[in-house]
Amino acid sequence: MTGLLLIGAGAVVERHYWSALHRLEKAGAVRVLGVADPNEERGRRIASRFKAARIFPDCEAALRGGSYDLAIVASPPGLHAGHACAALAGGCHVLCEKPMATSMPDVRRMNEAAAKAGRVLGVAFPRRFHAGIADVSQLIAAGELGDDLRFIYREGSTYNWELASGAAFRREESGGGVLIDRGVHMLDQLNWLFGDPIVVERSFDDSLAGGVETNARLELSFPRARGVMQVSWEYPLKNELHIRGTNGEVAIVGPDMLGYRRRTKDGWMRVPARTDWPADLAATHGRRTQPADGDACFEAELVAMLRCIAYDEPFPVTGVRVEAVQAAIAEAYERAEPLGCPWLPAAEQAAAREKHWKAGGSR
Repeated sequence: MTGLLLIGAGAVVERHYWSALHRLEKAGAVRVLGVADPNEERGRRIASRFKAARIFPDCEAALRGGSYDLAIVASPPGLHAGHACAALAGGCHVLCEKPMATSMPDVRRMNEAAAKAGRVLGVAFPRRFHAGIADVSQLIAAGELGDDLRFIYREGSTYNWELASGAAFRREESGGGVLIDRGVHMLDQLNWLFGDPIVVERSFDDSLAGGVETNARLELSFPRARGVMQVSWEYPLKNELHIRGTNGEVAIVGPDMLGYRRRTKDGWMRVPARTDWPADLAATHGRRTQPADGDACFEAELVAMLRCIAYDEPFPVTGVRVEAVQAAIAEAYERAEPLGCPWLPAAEQAAAREKHWKAGGSR
């Protein structure tokens, strides 16, 4: 049984992790031994759902007060590097919430700490367990869409996350806004499909000085594709990844869709999902699952991490793999220009540009 420490007891733990961990604990796969959070009320609320969990005011106290096999780092992004490195040094494998960190030096520091400790550093991207995107990755790898791949990836909705703090809106704690929060999922998927991303031409966002962006648009190039990614916290977008090649095209509609659509001579055809994953810790002939929603994807991801620890099976997204995604985000922020507002009069557009967080830099 894997002894587990939760570092952070905020919204993502409450919404996704605790129910999956509760089921895995009942199945005898894990035992949650500690919950570390400076907010005692939140820590107590999460810890009360597990029989053996003790409450700690911070990561350091938890690591001094117990021994664990796995730490889940779910603290604000600006704290990920320090918490992950401390857990790794304490002998834990680590599953770190996205984004992995808020700067490239911290990303490298975390990977160095994992290598030094000889432990696995996994990064939580539950969309890797959506069967539709997994199936499309196999289509592309097999060359079924042909060459000259082009994509448009749009995802947006009104921000509705249940916040435990205001960290998401403070750049020094979050590293940015919608791009590093929601866009990082999209970039990881594109990285899986096409290889390491490069920000080409320009990157645009609407962050004003002192805040974080609610909209972003990137022009991206990959070894196997080229296209545009747009993400919003502010308004609904089509929520679709559309990929076209010389031999065909596919569309993945919505982040939780199991299947995908494929263009045929008679129009679009809905294709059911095929890919599945282990649903328990049986060494052979265990149950398998096709997660039908976000919660099920979190559970499949946790099972994958536990199997990585138990059987040395590869985890889908390691810290080393995430370096390319984090580097693309860092480059996008470095090269950010004000997102255009052509519906505004020229004077108001100029005023908005001067208030942009990158005002005074290259344009």
